[in-house]
Amino acid sequence: MAEIPAAALPEAPGAAVPLSADAIAAAASARGLTISPECEPGVAANLALLARHARVMRGQPTETQA
Repeated sequence: MAEIPAAALPEAPGAAVPLSADAIAAAASARGLTISPECEPGVAANLALLARHARVMRGQPTETQA
């Protein structure tokens, strides 16, 4: 598996996962990444799933528990 550069990791354990199209584009740009238009929906769906997993791991309510 490839090593992830430190710049690609969140700054803090509680760092927010970008969920809006603008936030995702900004986060990708800040890391020097380009997301092709045909991949944007999948990237957004995966980030939403990762955000949900993070909430579960932190013991925070999810949309189904609210």
